[in-house]
Amino acid sequence: MEGFSVIICCHNGATRLPTTLAHLIAQEPPMTPWEVVVINNRSTDGTAEIARSCWRNGPAPLSVIDEPRLGVRYARERGLAEAKYAFLGFVDDDNWVAHDWVRAACDVFSSDSNLGAVGSIRTPACEASPPAWFANCHSLCAVLTDRDLEQIQEPLEYLPGAGLCVRKTAWEKLIQNGFRSQLTQGGEDVELTRALRLSGWKLRIDQRLRLRHFMPSHRLQWTYLRRLQRNYGASDVVLDAYSEHSLSLGPGFRRWLSDRWWYQFGKSVRRMASRPSAVTAALLSIGEGRDEILEIEQQFGRALGLLQNSKRYGELRREVRDAVWRDRLDYSEAHFEGRPGNTVSTI
Repeated sequence: MEGFSVIICCHNGATRLPTTLAHLIAQEPPMTPWEVVVINNRSTDGTAEIARSCWRNGPAPLSVIDEPRLGVRYARERGLAEAKYAFLGFVDDDNWVAHDWVRAACDVFSSDSNLGAVGSIRTPACEASPPAWFANCHSLCAVLTDRDLEQIQEPLEYLPGAGLCVRKTAWEKLIQNGFRSQLTQGGEDVELTRALRLSGWKLRIDQRLRLRHFMPSHRLQWTYLRRLQRNYGASDVVLDAYSEHSLSLGPGFRRWLSDRWWYQFGKSVRRMASRPSAVTAALLSIGEGRDEILEIEQQFGRALGLLQNSKRYGELRREVRDAVWRDRLDYSEAHFEGRPGNTVSTI
């Protein structure tokens, strides 16, 4: 059905949700019908009650759906199942969308029937003054400025989740053809949009879609960023299966070796061993603002992720390589660039 469904996935978001909903209440009326779907993901702080009370006399219907399985993947998939309309917009409970965000998203999708997903410009709204290193690392915190967009090369390989809009039929066709997300606690947005691209849909970031991403003080701490980078490293292990490098390898020893978890684990260990001073600094100090500390955290997280996925690493890569949902694109000269700020290679 033509229209737009705003999906807010919440886990204990009672304190953040009122401001997020206030920005949606202030939306300029779009030309098509729209709704707000709050996915209450095992909250224990009254998130559902807060959502209903904040939306009294709101400009569009609001529904609150309980999802008992904890995880972003389950919350978003429940949102997909519950949404009434053709276009889906995922807003986190710390995202403050611009007054014309819904209308702009509808216009973008309506202008290109080949567009499977579109991302938003995301500027930070910091609770406290950000540290000096934040300007160089903000992409790790789901921030994307206009200047960042100018430096991104196309075609885009994936889109991040904050402010992500998806064509419902594109996602449904993926699932009908056998796609199943493998991530539950980080990287789900990258996995989904990589899969959409590999199935033939276009990705875009559009400057008409804008939001502010609230950054509480604890997310502006270096220790938090280190943990975040480590988690990214772990999720990249699963995302290897979607890399253009993996898909470009023909049958033979090189592909066989690249599919071995222990080979990839050895590469991560060698990368860390080649930088003993950075490893020592990561172990013995906070190392605030040092890029090499983040690189070590990423490799350490990747090594842990490989150990955790040792039994299915090669199987995941083969599943994506042979997937029915994947459009058979030409990857002969493709390369894997990874998430901004990361230096992973899956060769």
